[in-house]
Amino acid sequence: MNSAKHKEHLSEMLKEAVESLSDELLLEALFKRKSNYFDDFFFVISSVSQNEPEKIFGNVEKITGYNTSELNNMHGLIGIIEEEDIEKYDKTYLELQGKETGRTKHQFRITHKNGKTVWLEESVIIKKDADKIIYEKLIRDITPFKETEEKLREDFLKIDKANKVKDKFISIVSHDLRAPFTSLIGFAEILINEPDLPEEERLDYLKYIYEAAQTQLNMVNHLLDWSRLQSGKIEVEPARLNVRSTVSNAISSLTGAAVRKEVEIIEKISDDFYFYADPKLINRVLENLLSNALKFTPSGKRIFVSANKYGTDKIEVIVRDEGVGIKEEDQNKIFKLEEKITTQGTSGEKGTGLGLLLVKDIVEKHGGEIWFYSKEGEGTEFHFTVPEAKQIFLIIDDDIKTRELLKKHIKNIYPDAEILEADNGYEALNQAYKKIPSMIITDHDMPLMNGIQFIEVIKKNPQLKNAPILIVSGALDSEAISEYKRLGVNEILEKPFETEKFITLLKILN
Repeated sequence: MNSAKHKEHLSEMLKEAVESLSDELLLEALFKRKSNYFDDFFFVISSVSQNEPEKIFGNVEKITGYNTSELNNMHGLIGIIEEEDIEKYDKTYLELQGKETGRTKHQFRITHKNGKTVWLEESVIIKKDADKIIYEKLIRDITPFKETEEKLREDFLKIDKANKVKDKFISIVSHDLRAPFTSLIGFAEILINEPDLPEEERLDYLKYIYEAAQTQLNMVNHLLDWSRLQSGKIEVEPARLNVRSTVSNAISSLTGAAVRKEVEIIEKISDDFYFYADPKLINRVLENLLSNALKFTPSGKRIFVSANKYGTDKIEVIVRDEGVGIKEEDQNKIFKLEEKITTQGTSGEKGTGLGLLLVKDIVEKHGGEIWFYSKEGEGTEFHFTVPEAKQIFLIIDDDIKTRELLKKHIKNIYPDAEILEADNGYEALNQAYKKIPSMIITDHDMPLMNGIQFIEVIKKNPQLKNAPILIVSGALDSEAISEYKRLGVNEILEKPFETEKFITLLKILN
């Protein structure tokens, strides 16, 4: 509606309103408007004692979706009021009918013709004479206010819950941070004040101090890592990692403890599985899950680590033990910040109770999920997923014959690999942002953007910076070679290259 028509509409509406409504209701409508238009208002005049249709004027169709005739055929607004609000709506009018004169204001919901819920606020004035009751109604669309109100309420509840969790967490952690110092200080005082202690007893006290200090250090490290993840100070920098190698590295760090406890750790993972994860963070996940399994597995029992494909784009890693299991009443507390639980291991090992909270956060930062199954006396198995790193090669070269040759060699070694190709750096960047390559093979001298400029951009992107890079180019000067090495390029292969040399580098880098 243009300005002239709007003014004409407003004029007609005001004329009708002035002729039909009480001054009090008109003043309320005018007072509440911030503009010159009644876009979110309409008016209703109805009579209870006479069989007359309601008189409706204003922007009723804009607000409800129905015109005046359609509403009158549905007995007015009552026909579109949401079912949960009808009883309260009827009660408001029953109370009003008991008065000679009066007014009220109430809110309710209707279903718009398009199916959406609309919040209305209705100001009603009742007038009575000998033979009829007249209701004058000013009805306003308050949906935006209600939506804002609901969002504020939800935000308040979230903040309130977060504050309660924080208070509970601080209470738990402050207790756990203080508690070991009784033993630390007590045993240290004995060692200082009693120099003639038997050697065996002295070593026991030193062992207690060492173990308590290790527990405290683990707790502080977990707290720092968890808080950094929450605040975004630790960035997830994923790379294409072989699952078996990554798991084996984590197992190696616990081999000594497993041998001392006589617990066997068995890994059964295919060499063909790769996931896309931050090397340091995913190692923290595996070490936490494995150390937990070791902690709660008695001597002579075993721990199993396996991996499978999960869905179309995830790898699932499973850590299963033959340990004591988790009590049923504790299972719903495992990943809850406000209900941290700590339990001694089968050989008296102590933990911080924060490791699994950190594990959950890391997995979710990778876009994965974590869950577990446990039965007391039989053991526990933890499952987590992370994105699968599919074999994707990105070839950048402005010579189509070179690209075809490189593709042929790659397909001979990796027939299932996906190959992306581009004839310049700009096109290659566009492809790399859509699909993270497992390896980049690029020429140096290309139009628009040379190899060095392309790699400078790549290295600034956390998701691309760890991809192995092979330069396949004509003779390069010493300055270009030096710059490539500074940028962390893995290998440089000079054209024309030997097929065997290219295949060897391909296998090494991939």
